[in-house]
Amino acid sequence: MYTKKDAYDYINRYQRENYDRITILRKSGEKERLTQIAKNNGYKTVTEFINAAIDEKISRM
Repeated sequence: MYTKKDAYDYINRYQRENYDRITILRKSGEKERLTQIAKNNGYKTVTEFINAAIDEKISRM
């Protein structure tokens, strides 16, 4: 039987092997602003919004 810890371990291992983690720092209060902008423009998460913004910027280069 799998435990919650087993599930977390699997998820963490999968993410380490399949994704790069990029950390950004913004001024205090920006996260809430970005969250509202993302939601108002149809994005489910700030991460989805940021990834779309990066992809759009790259496509213009």
